[in-house]
Amino acid sequence: MTPPRGLNALHLHQGHPDFLDLPWHLPLEEWRPDVCSRMVEVPRGLSRHTVVFVSYGAHIYALKELPLSVGQREYDVLRGLEERHLPAVTVVGLARVRALGEPGDEVAILLTQYLPSSLPYRVLFMNKGLERYRERLLDAMASLLVRLHLGGFFWGDCSLSNVLFRRDAGEPPGVRGGRGDLGAAPEALRRPA
Repeated sequence: MTPPRGLNALHLHQGHPDFLDLPWHLPLEEWRPDVCSRMVEVPRGLSRHTVVFVSYGAHIYALKELPLSVGQREYDVLRGLEERHLPAVTVVGLARVRALGEPGDEVAILLTQYLPSSLPYRVLFMNKGLERYRERLLDAMASLLVRLHLGGFFWGDCSLSNVLFRRDAGEPPGVRGGRGDLGAAPEALRRPA
């Protein structure tokens, strides 16, 4: 008998761990430190999908569970952003996980490398001590949206939770105090046809 859940395929880019020691037999929402010793907590935004973070040595990776078609589309969008040298997290791979009862009996798990020294904009805007930086934060976020648009991408559901801010990431012309980076490929981010 086939187990109800398990790893069907794992496509990874070179230079990253193989992730085979993770508990693929469980949905991400059931991963806990007692079943996955690699789990770590990092500041995060809100997400409509389950996201966990795991550590391999000095590197942290985000894993996000999605319907298979959505996961493939997000993977493709992140690769497109990378090819155009646009600011985004680094896509590491895509897992196809058997999940009986889900459409097509599979789900996708998108693997990205956590952006060191970054915080979701939502965390920054919720911090009472940072009100004086809001204008610069919004300038950096607007600059990110312009760069994505000029690169041929449209982001239809931009959110403070899926944009990362990294003060030491370099500054676009005219913006002081950091820049925005696309932290996740939201479902409405796409290249116009």
